[in-house]
Amino acid sequence: MRPFARRFARRRLLASATTLLVLPLVARSPQAALSGAAAESVVRRLVDQIWAMLGEGGLDDAEWRRLEPLLEAQTDLDLLARLALGRHWRVATPAQLEEYRTLYRRFLLRTLAGRLRHVGAAALGSQAERFQILASRPVGERDVLVQTRLLPLDRPPLRVDWRLRERPAEPVIIDLIVEGISLLVTQRSEFAAVLERAGMDGLLSELRTRVADAA
Repeated sequence: MRPFARRFARRRLLASATTLLVLPLVARSPQAALSGAAAESVVRRLVDQIWAMLGEGGLDDAEWRRLEPLLEAQTDLDLLARLALGRHWRVATPAQLEEYRTLYRRFLLRTLAGRLRHVGAAALGSQAERFQILASRPVGERDVLVQTRLLPLDRPPLRVDWRLRERPAEPVIIDLIVEGISLLVTQRSEFAAVLERAGMDGLLSELRTRVADAA
C-alpha cells in the first residue's frame, strides 16, 4: 500500500473509532433526561393515588393495606428481596428462598405502607401546597433519585427521596429514603445481624413473626 493510501486508511480507522466512542455519549444524554422525567412521573402518580385515598376521609390501620397493590405495581420486589439478603442469597436452599420471597413481599409492602403514612400528616391541604418534587438525578448507571419534600401543617418539612431503577416500560421504586434513612440499607443491616446470629432459618422465623404481628 502506498504511503498516502496507508495514511488515508489510518485516518478513516481513527475517525470510525472516534465516532463509536462519541455516539454512545450522545445517545445516552437524551435517555438520561427521559429517565429523570419518567422517574418523577412514577413518583407523582403514586403520590396522587395516596392523596386521593386520604382525601376520601383518611385511612385507619386496616385500610392502609389498600396501599399495598399500588406499591407492588411500582416496585421490583424480586430485586429488593435479593438486595436485602445480600450474599446469603447464594447459599440459601431453594425451599428457603421460596418461603423468603413470600414473606419478604408481605413484609416489604407493609413496611413501605407504614413509611408512607408520613404522607398522611401532610395531606391536610392541597397536594400542590403540601408536596414538592425538588429534583431528580442519575445514581450509578441505571438508577434515578427523585428528591421530594412534604410540608405538613403541624410539623417541620419532611425530606423523602425515592430511588428508582430503569425498566423497559418505566422506572420502578427500589428504595425509599426518609430524612436520610434508607429503607433498603436498614433492612439489609437488620437481616445481616439475624443471619449472622441464627442463619437463614432464624431470618425466616423473624419474618414470620413480623408479618404475623403486622396482620
